[in-house]
Amino acid sequence: EKGGFGDNATITLNAGAQSNEELGVHGHYHVECRDKDGNLKWEEKFPNLVVAAGKQLLLDTLLRTSGTYTTVGPFLGLTNATLTPAATDTMTTLVGGGKEFTNYTVGGSAVRGTASFASATSSGTTPSNVTTSTATAITYTITGAGGTVYGCFLVTGSSAVSTQGNTGGTLYSVGNFSTAKVTTAGDTVAVTYSTTATS
Repeated sequence: EKGGFGDNATITLNAGAQSNEELGVHGHYHVECRDKDGNLKWEEKFPNLVVAAGKQLLLDTLLRTSGTYTTVGPFLGLTNATLTPAATDTMTTLVGGGKEFTNYTVGGSAVRGTASFASATSSGTTPSNVTTSTATAITYTITGAGGTVYGCFLVTGSSAVSTQGNTGGTLYSVGNFSTAKVTTAGDTVAVTYSTTATS
């Protein structure tokens, strides 16, 4: 006669479970065009691509203490051609490529608009954190022959200037309208830029 017995144990251990901390930075343009009588001609909201140089500027300005960058501007310009935004875009490929729309004035001068950002606000931590900063709307008064506007760009960095056609500074972001927009002399184009960081 034989007898047997045995024990069996199953152990499940979950240890050190972690989620990666991620940060996404997104920008949006809100653009309204009104005729000389103040009537709304068209309006559009569209996202943009924050290019590689812009992301580097963001982190270097925020995290480095070596004084690599001095923030100037930032300045917001308009484009005169359909773009294919790419991470490798720079002011040289954009403005140096003749893609800046310049038939406008801001405050009576033929310069790019200066984006003045409000203090950032956050939504808290549940379920995720959303931090947003929005610039005051910039009004562009269309001059000369007017023309077709295709999108917007934002430039900053130590050598950025408000001068139209200048390639100085670091291109931060660029974006296209869903369709090109026609403007005529006397129109006003108001552009609001907002940026959002989500984690």
